[in-house]
Amino acid sequence: MRYMNEDNFFQQELFEQEQYISDLIEKKSDKKKSSINIVFGASLISSGIVLSFLFLFGLFDEEEIVIPEPITITETVTEKELVMPRVDSTEIVSIAELATKTIVQVQVGNMSEDGEFLPNGGGSGVVISGDGLIMTNHHVIDNSTQVRVVFEDGRMYESEIIGSDRLTDIGLLKISASNLVPISIGNSEALKVGDLAVAIGHPLTLGAAPTVTTGVVSALERRLDVGGEAMNSGVTLFGLIQTDAPITRGSSGGALINSNGELIGITTAIATADVGAEGLGFAVPVNLALGIADDLLKDGQILHAFLGILGAQHFDTAEDGARVFSGVIIQELYGPGNEVFAIGKAGALAGDIIKKINGVNVKTLDGLITVLRQKRAGDTVEIEILRNSQAITLVFELDLRPSDV
Repeated sequence: MRYMNEDNFFQQELFEQEQYISDLIEKKSDKKKSSINIVFGASLISSGIVLSFLFLFGLFDEEEIVIPEPITITETVTEKELVMPRVDSTEIVSIAELATKTIVQVQVGNMSEDGEFLPNGGGSGVVISGDGLIMTNHHVIDNSTQVRVVFEDGRMYESEIIGSDRLTDIGLLKISASNLVPISIGNSEALKVGDLAVAIGHPLTLGAAPTVTTGVVSALERRLDVGGEAMNSGVTLFGLIQTDAPITRGSSGGALINSNGELIGITTAIATADVGAEGLGFAVPVNLALGIADDLLKDGQILHAFLGILGAQHFDTAEDGARVFSGVIIQELYGPGNEVFAIGKAGALAGDIIKKINGVNVKTLDGLITVLRQKRAGDTVEIEILRNSQAITLVFELDLRPSDV
């Protein structure tokens, strides 16, 4: 009975409890608040522990902020400091090791009664083919009948003169040898002022081994009046490479080499003053020299082109009043015996101004002659002239340069 009463009491208590929705929500909210409080408290405790460790290890120590000095940039596009590059000596060593094997000493002289060679002059030469072709200067072998070449290892060969050309100062020799290592050929048209230049030759006939000197390409398209005793008659060389690499007597006909060990010119002359050479050496560009050598090998002579004028530098006036090179004025049509040649036969007149040749602007008289040195008689050219402010194009064949011009 007691147990029944207790059960009834429990049932009665359940029915007496208020079961409103608001009460349920309130109770649920209380539970959620309690849970949030627990989580928040745990978070605070965890954060405190983490912060304590961070403080302990000094991660909240203040770091000194370094404010950089102001940087001033001035004209970085249009102005720059000129810094001379250092020349790596190992680079020169590599060039010299290969090239010196292709540079020979050229000796000219006579044969004695007992058949012995007696040298009385000479210069240098460059091996350009494996079968014994050697390029040198015209003035080194001019009027010589006996020529000998000496390699750096002491080998000597009697040489045949294939031919030579006074107007470009290029000569060609041939020795009876095979399996020679020729020099690598470069492109003189790609040269820029400031490029490395290595000169290799035999100055003062100091011995079988050549001499190596270094410098830079100082200028391009130079002209130089040479001759006298060295070349028997005066001549003007055009389109030369100028270098400050020391070149002296005996180096004529040697090699001017670029940073790749390639031949870019045949050393030919130095300019001197009363105080010395002053670092002015000159070389015939290899592109011109090879053309001359090819013609000498095929024909034994050079069929130089002739335009048939006496010309002078023409100037125009720029907007700011400056005088500028602007072509070549034909002073008169010229040829031996008053004969009319090439450009005159094509219709040019005195007073016409030559402005272009084969589409390339002609600014100076030296530039025109340099182009003509690379042409041969019979070549067809297109020349633009200006006559009374009217452009006229002439197409014609170049004549052969008379021997007495």
